[in-house]
Amino acid sequence: MTELIPEHVPAHLVFDFDVYTAPELRHDPYRTMVGLLQGRVPPIFYTPRNGGHWVVTGAVEALDMLRDVERFSSDPQYNSNARKPWTLPNQSDPPDHTEYRRMINPAFTPRAVAGMEGELSGMAARLIDELRPRGGCEFVADIGKKLPVNVFLRMAGAPESDREMLVELTERVVRHPERSVREAAGYEIGAYVLKAFEQRRHALAEGLLNMVLRGRIQGRALNEVELLGMGLLLFLGGLDTVSSTLAFVMLFLGRNPGHYRRLVEEPRTIEAAVEELIRTHSVASMQRGVRHDTEFRGIRFRRNDRLFFMTQLYGLDERQVEDPLRVDFDRPISPHLGFGAGPHRCIGSHLARTEVRIFLGEWTRRIPAFDIAVAGDIETCGGNVWSPLALPLRWSI
Repeated sequence: MTELIPEHVPAHLVFDFDVYTAPELRHDPYRTMVGLLQGRVPPIFYTPRNGGHWVVTGAVEALDMLRDVERFSSDPQYNSNARKPWTLPNQSDPPDHTEYRRMINPAFTPRAVAGMEGELSGMAARLIDELRPRGGCEFVADIGKKLPVNVFLRMAGAPESDREMLVELTERVVRHPERSVREAAGYEIGAYVLKAFEQRRHALAEGLLNMVLRGRIQGRALNEVELLGMGLLLFLGGLDTVSSTLAFVMLFLGRNPGHYRRLVEEPRTIEAAVEELIRTHSVASMQRGVRHDTEFRGIRFRRNDRLFFMTQLYGLDERQVEDPLRVDFDRPISPHLGFGAGPHRCIGSHLARTEVRIFLGEWTRRIPAFDIAVAGDIETCGGNVWSPLALPLRWSI
């Protein structure tokens, strides 16, 4: 293990932890990780796993670092383990990042998302109505991998028949512990993305992909590498993160009938509940690379050091939130990094919140009570996006 630890990393900051396969991530990862971090490891530590990299778990530290693009960069040239193929705009820095983001921003404004609410409600209602007579479902497969994915495919103009293939590839990209497997799956999605762009290049159609095709950076159209990066990010973001968020939300509500009953009896609470549950159950991590030798909070970093931000934990930092593991729908909005921070804050954050809110509204109107259909722990996975692997639910007909 010692051969993977650079000379500038002090021994007291080294902790043997795998962000993909650590046992702490397999069951109730939020509570388990908070327990692990309290007093055992510092908010920034170094792990020799996966080629060796820094792990940032503290909210205060992460917020400062994510906003400091002059030292901690999204550009893959400073991160030897950056995801390949590269994705845009998240693997770029201002000013290019600003121009890439501007191309697709109109699809994700509050006004644009508000115009989708009727369709989102209809999609959620149809799925729930199909399942309701069964008295139960496997939530991840029956809803989590369908509803948010179908929403995105509609926005991208892609056929629903491609859903299962794309979901399976996305699973490999964001969660598989082997880098070679993650990259191979990424290139498979990339080939799909480039084919989709080519099919739309001369079509007078609307949608996310057409926005990218019409986009300009420094006055020119995007080249193939940039199209691949933009399209790949849209697909990865649209196919997985909301699905995982919904699954964790339903896992919590299934285990806490009092909280769920309040949503049924007081629907106006749902919006605040969504914010609180995203704080306690954020799913996505972030990565950065160090631009140049620097020091931060007494820690020396070297150029090209890799940084893995466990943003899932930042809403659970007791320095930021009192009694952070307690879910309180009446709590004033508390800080979290469920959608990132700084210039790279998730462009789809408003859509994600809206999808979860609308789904809970339709579900609570149709199913007054439910619980988890199996005893014991629900298996979860770590990696770039945390998620329950399966979630069997049951309810009375």
